[in-house]
Amino acid sequence: MSTLYPRLLGSRVRALFAELSEASSAADLVARATTHDDAAIYVATGGTRAPAERLTTLADSVRSLARLHGYPDDARRTTEFDVALARLLHMTMDLAPAEAASREMWAFLSLDLLPDVAYWRFPHPPGDRVMNTDITRHVFGRLWWRAALVHDPTLEDPYEALAILGEADFDHVYARRAQIGASPKIVRNLLLVWRELRSRRELEGINERDAFRSMLVLLRRVVPFLSLNALDDAALTTELERTARQAIASLKAGRPV
Repeated sequence: MSTLYPRLLGSRVRALFAELSEASSAADLVARATTHDDAAIYVATGGTRAPAERLTTLADSVRSLARLHGYPDDARRTTEFDVALARLLHMTMDLAPAEAASREMWAFLSLDLLPDVAYWRFPHPPGDRVMNTDITRHVFGRLWWRAALVHDPTLEDPYEALAILGEADFDHVYARRAQIGASPKIVRNLLLVWRELRSRRELEGINERDAFRSMLVLLRRVVPFLSLNALDDAALTTELERTARQAIASLKAGRPV
């Protein structure tokens, strides 16, 4: 059975966000960290509630990882930290997708369990980084989902595709989750194709971010006529490569996609 984590509802989330915004130091945030909140609830579905010991172990693991990247001083190598944290969260939290889709659960992690790490990673964060408003922007939730979408147990390193894209480009994938971003199969192959094009230097001479986003635009046009999920990996890779090269050629020729 999967693990269930505490969830914070709207009024408590807003109150904690206001309180934490007044904290003057990392030490203040550490002092406020807790494994229990009287206002937290658990969803009434199958799963085992995470005991305090498990929450403590998770918090300790995240802090240990953060220390390797500058915590509690200024964060450094934040992209590397995000990749490593995505692995850690996905490997250790034992979340079912339905639980991971809970914005309130992620709010508990950032506002109760690990406010010091959340505010270290995003000093003076806008609400969507720590509250229950947008998982794709949440300091922890976005990383779990990034790892879930690229995870491939058939590979020696199941998370090898994590480092291919930065946050901004991955956000564009997830923003198109209705057509592309909700399918681990499509996302994994998309990233591996992009890495291969990069290794062959086919992206030289153009803005790589513009090329990637142009490819996503083209893919959205294909989806209504072709079920990408129904293709086997070889056929899917062929279609993704074709679309990517079309986007690259358009950029090099100065044509809109």
